[in-house]
Amino acid sequence: MEWSYLPLLEQRHGASPKLLFRRLAQEPGFFCEVIRLVFRSKNEDHPSEELTEERKRIAENAYRLLNEWSTPPGLREDGTYDGDALASWLDSVKRECAETGHLEIAMTMTGHVLIHVPADPDGLWIHRAAAAALNTKDAEDMRNGFRTQLYNSRGVHWVDPTGSPEYELASGYLAQVEAVENAGFHRLAATLRGLAASYERDAKRIISRHAAED
Repeated sequence: MEWSYLPLLEQRHGASPKLLFRRLAQEPGFFCEVIRLVFRSKNEDHPSEELTEERKRIAENAYRLLNEWSTPPGLREDGTYDGDALASWLDSVKRECAETGHLEIAMTMTGHVLIHVPADPDGLWIHRAAAAALNTKDAEDMRNGFRTQLYNSRGVHWVDPTGSPEYELASGYLAQVEAVENAGFHRLAATLRGLAASYERDAKRIISRHAAED
C-alpha cells in the first residue's frame, strides 16, 4: 500500500513511507533492488528493453522513495545507532551492486541518507561508525553524496543581500570540520571544508550581485 500511494506520502504533508524507509535501512537486498529499478547498470551500453508505462511508474516511485529516504542503515527504533549494522549493510550493498554495475550510484545514494545519522554518544556531531565509513579511501562517491545532500537539505530560502546566512552556514560547517579532523577523519573533513568554501563563495557572489544592482 505504501508503494502504491508513495506519490501522496510526501513528508511536506506530514507523512512518510516509514515501512519502506526501514526496509531500505535493514535489507540491503531491497535497497539494491530499488537502485536497479531507477538507474541503468554501467555494464549495459543500451537499455535491454523499452520501458512500459507500468515500469516507468514503478521507476518514478522508486526514485521518489530514494530521494525522500531519511532512515539511515544502523539506526535503531529507539534512536540509538548500531555501527556494526551499518558496516554489515555496506558490505552487502557493495558486493551486490559491484556485480550489477550500480556501485557508484548506490554509494552516492547511501551518502545522501547518512546526513540523518545521529550524533555519537561521546559528543561528536556524527556517530563515529558513520564517520569512519565516510572517511575510507574508497568512499569518495559516498562523501560526494553526503556533501550534495547537505547542500540540498537547505531547501528553498530567502536570499539575504548581506550574505549573512551563507557565512553562518560556512562557519557551522567549519566547526564540524574541526571536530571530525580532530577525531582523525581527515577525508570527511576535507569534504566538509569544500562545502564551507562553497557557501563562502555563494555569500561573496550574493554581495557582489546586489552591490552591482545598487
